[in-house]
Amino acid sequence: MSVSVLQKRFAELAEENAKLLHTDEGAGRSTEESLAKSEKFDANLTELKTIKAELERHNELDELNRWAATPERKAATRGAPDPTGDDRRQVKSAGRQVLESEEFKSWLKSVAPNGVITSPVGRSPMFDVKAVISGASATSGGAFVQRDYSNIYVPYVQPTLTVRDLVTNATTDSDIVEYMRADTHANAAAPVAEATSAAIIDGETVTPAIGGLKPEASFTWAKVTAGVETIAEGVPVTRRAMSDAGQLMSIIDQQLRFDLSQTLNTQMISGSGSSPNLRGIRNTSGILTQAFSNNIIETLRKAKTKVTNPATGSGKIPDGVAITPAALETLDLFRVGGSTTTDGPFLVNPYTDQVRRLWGMNLVEEPGMTADRAVLGYFRDAVLWDRQQESVQMFDQHADFAARNLVYVLAELRAAFGVLMPKSFVDVTTA
Repeated sequence: MSVSVLQKRFAELAEENAKLLHTDEGAGRSTEESLAKSEKFDANLTELKTIKAELERHNELDELNRWAATPERKAATRGAPDPTGDDRRQVKSAGRQVLESEEFKSWLKSVAPNGVITSPVGRSPMFDVKAVISGASATSGGAFVQRDYSNIYVPYVQPTLTVRDLVTNATTDSDIVEYMRADTHANAAAPVAEATSAAIIDGETVTPAIGGLKPEASFTWAKVTAGVETIAEGVPVTRRAMSDAGQLMSIIDQQLRFDLSQTLNTQMISGSGSSPNLRGIRNTSGILTQAFSNNIIETLRKAKTKVTNPATGSGKIPDGVAITPAALETLDLFRVGGSTTTDGPFLVNPYTDQVRRLWGMNLVEEPGMTADRAVLGYFRDAVLWDRQQESVQMFDQHADFAARNLVYVLAELRAAFGVLMPKSFVDVTTA
């Protein structure tokens, strides 16, 4: 429905309700007539609210179109999806969340009232987003001087499964997380018969079986503290690119989110534990080890047994393996007969896009893993505590950026990480 039609209908309903509101009710009207008028008034009011919301949406779209029509932003809006189409119902990316937030709109309006930034922008407020932000680029800030650069970015695609997907995700409101780590555990669970005597168990007249005594498990606990650490990355952008919604979204979505995510995954596997690094699984005291045995497939199977066997591990069934790209390539190229070089069919289907699995475990490709190493385990026994989810900040108080018309876009997250049961994990040598 067009704006003019909506406005006309709004005026008609408003006039009708005004008449209903000011009509003299005492001129011999029945109760039924009064009730009908009241219901008509309420129905009109509901429709008025709906039309008002629709008119406000049209007004916002008009403002967006006027903003996109300025010379600095015409190139970025070329080929953009119709705001009234189905794209409005899609999940918003991190960059779009920033650009459509009220905080960003208010701040951009204050520094660019006419659509062009002409004065120092100062420090922006924090813009919070709900999704993990990452990205990477070999381009320096000077590249963004060009009017239309959004189309040259090659999207960074995260693997379908990452280390963060495997571990337990939680939150914290403190800068220090204290948790209990189970260093050893003996499973004593057993079927227990109903007690046939209420007398005190003395071991002779009344045995544990007669008294219905439940077996007790044994744990060795250790109190552990994990500090919240910061992972951050920034990128310089020109003021013109700052006003260009398409370019700014590309920077946030494609560069910063990828880098933060990749670094976090590496920290959870191999972080040294020396601040500002998280303590990763491989550097956690008490985890198991597995030496190389003939080939990588056999080695990983033996490592799984170490975790599953209560005599050596936690007794839990491992659900994942974090592995280097080179080791994953070796697995992919295995052929029938055990060779990776001779002719013959591959053991795995090279045309599938499903998550890779081996011995019932998800395979996660981790570029930051040490060469010839893998981490296998029940990853739910490791926890990532989010202290501050990914946030984006923009400012020009960086070196001589104000004089060079550059703005610094900074993304960062804060988190702590810990392993609840070290014997659920194995540090594996894969070659």
